[in-house]
Amino acid sequence: MLFTELILAIMKAVNRQRTISSPYHLIKGKKSGQTIQDIGYFSLYPYFGVLPKLDKKAYDQAVRHLFSQSYLVVNEQVLELSQKAIDLDIAASSLNGWKYRGNENLFFNRLSLIVQTFSHISQQEKIFDPIVGNEEIQSWVKKYLKRIGFRDLAVAQAFKEELLSTLTDTEVSETHKMIIMERLTGSGLSGLTWQQIADSKNLSLLDVQLMVVEALHGWMAIIEQSKPPMLLGLMEGIIQESSLTETAQRTEKLFDKGFSLEQIASLRQLKTSTIEDHFVELAMNDPYFNYTPFLNSALYEAIIAESRRRDTKRLREIKEQLPEASYFQIRMALSIREDQ
Repeated sequence: MLFTELILAIMKAVNRQRTISSPYHLIKGKKSGQTIQDIGYFSLYPYFGVLPKLDKKAYDQAVRHLFSQSYLVVNEQVLELSQKAIDLDIAASSLNGWKYRGNENLFFNRLSLIVQTFSHISQQEKIFDPIVGNEEIQSWVKKYLKRIGFRDLAVAQAFKEELLSTLTDTEVSETHKMIIMERLTGSGLSGLTWQQIADSKNLSLLDVQLMVVEALHGWMAIIEQSKPPMLLGLMEGIIQESSLTETAQRTEKLFDKGFSLEQIASLRQLKTSTIEDHFVELAMNDPYFNYTPFLNSALYEAIIAESRRRDTKRLREIKEQLPEASYFQIRMALSIREDQ
């Protein structure tokens, strides 16, 4: 997936219902109530936080390019796609940002240092400058290598075979896989910079960086499925135990103990609106979440029916037709999973 395709994939989901900057906040992984709820409203889980260091100028430049290519229609209030964009087919992606939350970087840093170590050991080189400077990662890798008996050449060979077989099974292009390999460093061979790879592939920096994230997400999914013993060890601490943000988890624990929304806001010394954001997130992620303390079934059905009738998830439009519903109740209804 190229960067402009990523933007268009998000825009196609939120067409005419959000502003032109909403994809930017999602791609960066902004943990605001609006961004979190949009993930659930529009099923945007794969794209959350995939480029946390995305520069706003680079995003704006990509948007201008989409305008120049007639994918966007000028609209000062909301994001609006042209028919050309609506008709565009965007290939499925292995991106899974909500699940991995940026931990693909931790996985790849561990992998890079392990590959570098095996490479130098195979050449009887005991001293080298580690490619990863983070001391916590270095410490983790040292313990991991001791655990698997890394000085045994058969172990190094087995690790290599796991690496190649799982990467081969990953459903991304050969270009994706090549970029991953070109980022690795070994004895007498330095990994290429982002710019070097971009130039050699005639891609933009953002295209290359996104393709690495996409490849890593697909690769980690294969490792989870096939469970190769050595590579599976690199997944330690990678997968989020909860699909909720940390702050929503704290609200959930208090709610489970019987505290009301207002009591939780007081105990946590947070605004009521912030706690409401947490409950919307709970409704979005937990198929067993009990929403009845906030919303009766009749009002829920009315909100959903109005949303479908008008084909919108814009709160103001629904509120105009259902003045008896609060904005919080509308947000809650729209966030509740269909399997509830």
